[in-house]
Amino acid sequence: MKKSRKLALLMLPILAAYVFQATQYARAPVRYQFFVVYAENADIALEPGSDKAPNGEPLIQNSTIQEGLYNLSLGQWGPGYRVNYTDAFNVTNNQVFNITMISFNFSSDSDGEDMLKIYALNDTDQDGFGEVERCVWNGTHSQLNATYYLYFKQAPSYGLEGTTSRFKVMIKIPDSGIGLTQGTPKFEYKGTIYMWFTSV
Repeated sequence: MKKSRKLALLMLPILAAYVFQATQYARAPVRYQFFVVYAENADIALEPGSDKAPNGEPLIQNSTIQEGLYNLSLGQWGPGYRVNYTDAFNVTNNQVFNITMISFNFSSDSDGEDMLKIYALNDTDQDGFGEVERCVWNGTHSQLNATYYLYFKQAPSYGLEGTTSRFKVMIKIPDSGIGLTQGTPKFEYKGTIYMWFTSV
């Protein structure tokens, strides 16, 4: 009996150490990432127009990175250039209710938007086809508001299209004052376009 008790007392520290080790937590870090995309415009489709960039690609393309859903590539041009894309891209209402575009703006970190003028065909008679050209961006601010807007007729049902509006982009680059030099032969202008819609 004494031997068993001594053996038990000798085993107690080993048993305690085993229990302590068994209850330690191993940390296994796992890196993760996920993206949340703005889905409220899921039924407002942006589509390429017939105009092509100088590299032969459509002006508007799906983005290959998650900074945005689309890229609008307008090419490389020199001082004094005047460029007209009469069918740069299209916006189509695929929702089953009528909507209006009430604003067209650029993000605060955008640059070069003062060299752009943007027009779109408005569905003035609400027959589902844009027919009257309307300025949406005049180089300094949006020309649209709650009473001066683009109208998009609803799609007849899900899977069908409502009004498609064609957008025209005009680029007017100044002859001078841009700051190009031999050491700085190129400036990149970029930003984000925001189109604001509301149901009617």
